[in-house]
Amino acid sequence: MDKKQKELARSFSSRHAQEYAQSISHAGGRDLKRLLELLEPRSSERALDVATGPGHTALALAPFVREVIGIDLTPEMAIPFSQAARERGLRNVRFLVGDAESLPFPEGEFHLVTTRRAAHHFPRIARALAEMARVLKPGGRLGIADMVAPENPEAAQLFNALEAARDNFHVQAYTVEEWQGLIQEVGLSLLHLEAFEEEVTWPEWLYPLDPKGWEAKRVEEVLAQASPGIRPLVVQEGPGDRTLIKRRMVLVALKG
Repeated sequence: MDKKQKELARSFSSRHAQEYAQSISHAGGRDLKRLLELLEPRSSERALDVATGPGHTALALAPFVREVIGIDLTPEMAIPFSQAARERGLRNVRFLVGDAESLPFPEGEFHLVTTRRAAHHFPRIARALAEMARVLKPGGRLGIADMVAPENPEAAQLFNALEAARDNFHVQAYTVEEWQGLIQEVGLSLLHLEAFEEEVTWPEWLYPLDPKGWEAKRVEEVLAQASPGIRPLVVQEGPGDRTLIKRRMVLVALKG
């Protein structure tokens, strides 16, 4: 199953590499700004951005640190990553192909490790987090930004079902409480965790997919089966308008 999930991820990401590079939400967003603020990167530090995609987080970090390596499972992401680095005149960034669950670095290599809007795709989240913790130096910080599931179990189930219908390599969005447990399990100390809510328009949520494509039809099937009492906890609907209620989380943890 893990291998299949990774093949799906690589296939989807390779087809949509340029769209993700051009995504305004991925390139900016409140979660990226807050992640940088909480990490407090320093000019002497080396950073690793895991599941970097086209490099939005890695490139945002680059002006504040000595070096950033962006690593991603999808080789095609190297093209928009390198292009954006050249356009910004960044010489302290580089792209590597690699797996979050088996990082090709020795223990204690980085002061900072980040992953943003990717953890819900990891087939074995505990393994990926353990790898990120392993490559951190003592005193290093792990920064994660990702979607989080609603605390209501039925709403969480619907939210994850919709995400999986849209994106066939979605694994799981975790609750805030589950994230606290995951960080504790890998032996890191949680310094900060905050979550906030956004209303994402339906076309914006479906991007980069065709709003009339088969994925969108699959989403409609999932939504049609949702309980009338739970549906409004995940989706807001009005005349000719629909938005997804998406919660995002930003956390920073310390390696002792």
